[in-house]
This record gives sequence, C-alpha cells and structure tokens, in this order.
Amino acid sequence: MTENTLGQILVHNHLIDQNTLTRALKQQKNFFDQSDWKLLGEILVESGDICRTDLQAALDWQSKVFDIKLFALHSHPSVQSRLKRLLDISGAIIGITLMLILLPPITLAILLDSPGSIFFTQYRVGLRGKQFRILKFRTMVRNAERKKLEVAGKQHYKFYDVRKDPRVTRVGKFLRKTHLDELPQFVNVLRGEMSLVGTRPPTLDEVKVYSKEDWQRLSIKPGMTGLWQTSQQKYRADFKRVVELDMNYVKQWQLGLDLKVIIYTILQVVFGLQLGRHLSIRASIDRDQVTILNLPIDNLTKRQFLQQLNSGVVFTANVDHLMKLQHDQEFWQAYSQADFRTCDSQILMYASQFLGQPIRERLSGSDLFPEFCSFHRDNKNIKVFLLGGTKNVAQRAQARINQRLGRNIIVGAHSPSFGVVEKPQECLEIVDQINQHQPTVLAVCLGAPNQEKWICRYKDLLPSVKIFLAIGATVDFESGSQQRSPQWVSNLGFEWLHRLLSEPERLWKRYLIDDMPFFWLLLKQKMGFYSPPFSIHEQKEYPFRPTTLEKRM
Repeated sequence: MTENTLGQILVHNHLIDQNTLTRALKQQKNFFDQSDWKLLGEILVESGDICRTDLQAALDWQSKVFDIKLFALHSHPSVQSRLKRLLDISGAIIGITLMLILLPPITLAILLDSPGSIFFTQYRVGLRGKQFRILKFRTMVRNAERKKLEVAGKQHYKFYDVRKDPRVTRVGKFLRKTHLDELPQFVNVLRGEMSLVGTRPPTLDEVKVYSKEDWQRLSIKPGMTGLWQTSQQKYRADFKRVVELDMNYVKQWQLGLDLKVIIYTILQVVFGLQLGRHLSIRASIDRDQVTILNLPIDNLTKRQFLQQLNSGVVFTANVDHLMKLQHDQEFWQAYSQADFRTCDSQILMYASQFLGQPIRERLSGSDLFPEFCSFHRDNKNIKVFLLGGTKNVAQRAQARINQRLGRNIIVGAHSPSFGVVEKPQECLEIVDQINQHQPTVLAVCLGAPNQEKWICRYKDLLPSVKIFLAIGATVDFESGSQQRSPQWVSNLGFEWLHRLLSEPERLWKRYLIDDMPFFWLLLKQKMGFYSPPFSIHEQKEYPFRPTTLEKRM
C-alpha cells in the first residue's frame, strides 16, 4: 500500500515533488535516529513546503483510499445506530460537565508538577482510517515522544505498552490511575470522532504494520472504553488478544453490550472492581458459537454437523449439564476438551434467544445418532460400538439398528454394570472388548457426567476410534425399552416434564431442585453479572488411579 502513503499522495497531486519528499523523509529519519519523532506532514508544514489546508486535504484523500480498499461498502450497524449516537452525546455532555468542574484543581496540579501544556494531543486513526487528534490531560514530561522511542524499541508488540512508562509524571500517575486524564476525550465523543464504547484507537505508527484483518477493528468508531480496556489482562495481553477482543465486539455489537461495558467501566473506575472477565461475549472468532453460562455451544445445523464430523469428541448439552458444570470441575474440563458441543434442549434454544444469540437448530443425541447412522449407511469405514444401558439393552439396540439400515454398522455392544465409571478394572476390560472389535465410532450412553468423564479418561486407549459420542438415553430409545416424548412435546420444551412423569422417583430432584437455579444464572448472564466458576488457568489433572495402572501392567 506504498502508493497510498501520505508522501505519495502529495506527490501524485503535485503538492510537492519527489525531491522534496525525499528530503523530508531523510529529515524524519534523522529525528528518529536521535530518538525523536515527527510526523511527515508536520515536517512539510514547518518547512513551508505545504500549508495545513493541503495537508488536511491529503489526509482526507488517504482516508478515502483506505475506506475503499479495506472496508465493506456498507457502514457497520453501530455507526448507523441513532440510539448509540444519542447515548454518546448524552454521555459526552455529562463527561464534559464533570471535566469543567475538575478542571481548576487538575490544571494547578499539572502545572506545579511539570511545566508545559495542560492538554496532550496525539494523532490517532479512527473510523475507516480517518485520522483525528485525541485529547487528554497531559500526564507526561516534555519530549515524551522521544522517550517513547527509547522504550518502544525494547517491546515486541504492535502497540506501545505503558506498564512501566518512564515519561509519566507523579501527577500523571495519579491521573492515569484514576482515569481522570481521559476526561477530555468526551470532547472527541461529542465531535463524533470517538464513541463511549468501541475498539482501542491506534496510533499512526501502529497502523503501519497492520494487516488487512487488523484494519477491520476500525470499521467502527474507536471508544473511550471497550472490552480491551475493561479486561483484567489489559497490560498483559499481546496484540493478537487485543485484536480478538476488538473483533468480537465488532461482530457481536449490540446496544445492550455497550451499556454493560459502560456499567463495568464505572464500577471499575469508581470502585476498583475488576469485572471485565465477566462480560458474556464469545471468545471464539473462527467458529460460530453461542455461550450459555460457562459453556460455548456450537451453532450448527444438523447438516453442517454431519458434514463436519469426521473425527473428534461430541457432547450434547442440556440444562442439567450446565448446572453440573457449575460445580463439577472434572466434568467442565471434559467438556472443554470436546471438539463439538451441540444443543440438546429446547430450553437452551429459548435461552439463546433470550441472550440475543439464537442457536440455529436443536441437535439432541437421540436425534443425531440415528441421523448419523443413516448418513453413513453406505460408508463401510463407519463401524460403531455401543456402550451403555442396563443388561442386554445395548445388544437389542444393536440388532434393531442393523436391521433398520440393512448392514452391520453396529459391530459391537456392551451393557456395563451400574456405576462402572468408578470401577477401573471393569473399565479396562471394556476397553479391551472395544479394541477387539476395532470400531471407528464409540457411542457411550452412561448418562451425564459419567459418559463424558469415561470418554476423557479412556479415549487415548482406543486407537481405532475416531469419533466419540456421548448420547445419554439414546441406547434405551433405540432398543425400544423406553419411549421418547412426542415430537410436539419436545418442540415446546416439555420433554423434561414427559421424562419426569415417566420416572418421577429418579428424576424429581434433578428437574425440580437441581436445575431450577439455571434461570437465575441465565438472568445474571443477561445482565452481565454471571461469573464463571472455573478458569481455563485452573486446569487440574485427573489421572487413572495407581491401582488401575498397576492392574493394566
């Protein structure tokens, strides 16, 4: 994109010649060699080669070129939203009023601590590449940009890390700690150059090393606060993580999310509460997922799922699973290792709509398994082993499925004893039995959380198995020993009630007591105050018991 640099635009429009540009670039390099920095445009204006009007016209031209080459034709919904602009104007008026009240003591403190201007301005790159001057109270010494170059050369990020900034004055440290230095940015918001909530506004030297993907952060207005600013890892995150947070915001923007970020920012600034990690927003960019409580669920249609499932571990989530995930860390870690997590509940479908991220289709294990078998009816590489059910249930399911499909797609079946997950010796005998049949698919029907834990504990001992399915009561339905609720009941979200009426003694506590807090936690997530019980950094090891390994030897 060298043809779109400021210098080449000035030459192309005959505002300067190539010799003048070469001289100015050499002068800029000399400043850099002396640990100083000046913008090319400022050098040309100071030397009298162009006037500021011509410089601004060239900058506008450059932003238009960036707009055409780097961004979509239509503006981002947040830019078009009148409600967001109204929120920005209202917040800016309140913020400017607060700034005027605090202006006298802040001014006095800055001047007593360090001579110089009260305000600090710096060029930043805003919406769709347009440059603007960001306003702040001055928190640094004179020649701050020179000192920045001395420090920046030791850092390996695409943005300048201010954790140990030697340029900051004593008063500046207080202003930054209390975020009072950012009050003048409300003027930028009122002008429309920034928004209250948005992505981090980059400097001109940062965007020089941007890829086209990095530029997409600027498809919306930069913000005074945002996901990166409220993150607990604000000064520990690398550039990739910052871009991930910004792009999540760009893709999932809603006015409600802006309100959450503003509330968190106020709580963080005024009360010192670190709530950024509680923002309920998907962490994945590359894969379409919907997060409900502490579980990302793949947002796939049945056809997409069947086409993508060539290998991996598949878990099907429902309300009961989500409640168990709030206190059972081994279960949570098993889920975090799954390659596919589908929605097995109409109630979760309703929950996703309530959160504003609707799941496309309910993919329950009992629906997926027969569809999977039919999909691979003629695929001789698909050989399934059934594990689960009470005595002889798995064998009856095997016979019925094979008869229905007209081939022996189920190559083996076993119904283990009750509580088999906590019987290591029996589990290893089952592993040997499975390996003798050499299946490529293992369907485990032991109920949650036992089936998920069993798969994660023993899958590495099953080399021929490429696909692991945890599908609960499916083996009972396939064998005919239990009847599923009518389809219309499931579609309305009352399958749980049908099962409760069928097995009240076994299921009353699960549905009427254990799972009821789900709705309170969902409301907390909607309001932005849900706190995940486990962190990805709290992973624990759940090895085989020593006696198991000894028996295996």
